[in-house]
Amino acid sequence: MARSHDNQSDKLSERKKLILRAIVDSHVKTGEPVGSKALTHYHGLNYYSSATIRNDMYELEQAGYLEQPHTSAGRIPSERGYRFYVDWLLERYQMTAREISELNAILSAKMSELDKILEYATKLVSEMTKYTGLAVKPPRDIVTVLRYEAICLDEYNLLLIIMFTEDDIRTMRVRSTIPLTHECTTKLASVLNTFAAGVSIDKITLPLIVAMEEQMGPWGSLIDPIMKSVYNAMNEKNGGGVKIEGVNNLLQYPEYSDISAVKDLLSIFDRADEIVKLISDAEDDDNVNVYIGSENAFDTRGQSSLVFRKIRRGGELVGAIGIIGPRRMNYARVITLIDRLTGGIAKNLRGDSSNGDSSGVRNSS
Repeated sequence: MARSHDNQSDKLSERKKLILRAIVDSHVKTGEPVGSKALTHYHGLNYYSSATIRNDMYELEQAGYLEQPHTSAGRIPSERGYRFYVDWLLERYQMTAREISELNAILSAKMSELDKILEYATKLVSEMTKYTGLAVKPPRDIVTVLRYEAICLDEYNLLLIIMFTEDDIRTMRVRSTIPLTHECTTKLASVLNTFAAGVSIDKITLPLIVAMEEQMGPWGSLIDPIMKSVYNAMNEKNGGGVKIEGVNNLLQYPEYSDISAVKDLLSIFDRADEIVKLISDAEDDDNVNVYIGSENAFDTRGQSSLVFRKIRRGGELVGAIGIIGPRRMNYARVITLIDRLTGGIAKNLRGDSSNGDSSGVRNSS
């Protein structure tokens, strides 16, 4: 897992690290601010007085690792505190027998289509974590149309044939507001093949459409709706997108208790392109990535965390599975589940059959 640039591990005393870990662990479980008196019962801190712990908590707050909500005597982790915890203090999570069984059930299922694998895996990780699961499919590098053909059906309807390859053909019915002729459909096919064949989706621009309309003369009004349909077909063929599962899971957390927070949360899922880009551009391909609060460019409130891992097949990025939840999440458990699940899927996609059942999940110490 990639670590942040906030490499202050050697600048915090072991006691302060223990205090920060205890506050994060406690706050994740209860959602409440943590006071110094409660920490005196924490393993490893029971040798210190409440005053000593309170002084260290103050220094951690001054350094930006803790926050004091309202007038509470307790503290909660800040975004920086969570980042330090994930990078330096996280302890290994031991999966339960039930969790291992649930992961193995999906990894042993006979699913040949990547879309189905991602869909089922996303549902599973959402159900297991009680957060929102997401599966991401990155767009393909280049999708173009090989050839276009147009057939006049009647005076106001034509059939447009879009050939991505000789074996991948899409057809769509186009209705015209002006009378059509054989000359029109012949010219339409010629213009489309001249301007739009072999053109990637990012090259379908307004100037291109205007040039095609000029070439079509009196039938120029056909181009705009046709190119919108072509764009949609190419975008679908492109395959990129985000699948969301378990949005309602987040509504149980107080972080999303008011309506404005819910609206902000839902707006994240409307910006699928941003999520795809963030995950596709992430540098760490081999490990679980953790984006906390404002590290998510699409999270305006900075109250959510995104945890995901990419899946590759033959060196090609084919997808990613992750979760979105509040900053106050069980990072150790989430990271372990995501890591084991995506690792098993990657092995299945490679057809790795070493050691009998290599895709199975086993606990490790």
